[in-house]
Amino acid sequence: MADHSTNGPPGVGEEAARWALRRADALLPPAEEAAFQAWLAADPHHRDRYQALATTLEDPALAEALAALDAPAPGRSATRTAVVARVLPRLALAACAVAAMVMAWPTLDWALATPLRYETANGQGRSVTLPDGTRLDLNGDTVVEARLGHGHRWLTLSRGEAFFDVAHDSDRPFEIQAGDRAAITVLGTAFDIDLTRDVVELSVYRGRVRLSATGGRRELTAGQRADVHNGQLQAMADFNPTAEDWRQGWLETEGITLGRLAERLSRRSAVPIVLTDSRLAARQISGRFRLDDPARLLGTLGRVHGFTVERDADRLVLQPTA
Repeated sequence: MADHSTNGPPGVGEEAARWALRRADALLPPAEEAAFQAWLAADPHHRDRYQALATTLEDPALAEALAALDAPAPGRSATRTAVVARVLPRLALAACAVAAMVMAWPTLDWALATPLRYETANGQGRSVTLPDGTRLDLNGDTVVEARLGHGHRWLTLSRGEAFFDVAHDSDRPFEIQAGDRAAITVLGTAFDIDLTRDVVELSVYRGRVRLSATGGRRELTAGQRADVHNGQLQAMADFNPTAEDWRQGWLETEGITLGRLAERLSRRSAVPIVLTDSRLAARQISGRFRLDDPARLLGTLGRVHGFTVERDADRLVLQPTA
């Protein structure tokens, strides 16, 4: 998925096309009409570009030529020849303008979509239903941004973890950017994305999902999980999609670093959990853990894996046992 947020404001041509499409579709609300008039008045070139595109959209040559091409078979050849000869010069100019609008449409569709943002704090969860019917369950310390366009649905998970139950719409692909490390494309399915410092983990609960990252792409189906580690796509693994997960307060893993576990536990903790020792952060932890009392769980793990949990101001610090 393209990162539209960094593209900056559209050029005059794209802005003119955006206004032409909006005004051709319906009357604008008063506030938006005032914004349009202010844009027109800001520069003479604005009015010229807008007028050219608006005229193209209203040009009967397009409708006439399309109707002729769709005419019944009897006498069709003569009808098509006569109409095309008459409208060809205007149609060529119109086609150029329309082609420019078509090329700009993904950017315009994104720009016209209302930006949505959902965020949770540490220790807070949230369930959200998007306007298209897609349901999101956000873990703590999570940020999701969305734009639902006419031809596309774009989401960005910039921090944390979220479970997605995507409303099926084959005409509007659903794409998610996980940080700047992986892209996920779906039509209608249910899956979870966990974004930590070094890892993007995708777990598919229903349907089929495509995961793209450096090194290729993979198609995952229900019960399959794959990681992107430091930007590199890893091998797939199986999991039980019917087992209780973080939404019910559980985390099960066959191997996770203590550093990554601390990140995931921080989402359920009222205070951040940090490690100051890189060797301790790299230690592998396996098991099935309750997430509702992170401090107690870490205390238990510390006795087994050789670290202590110290309260330091407004955080929990994990340190190797002396």
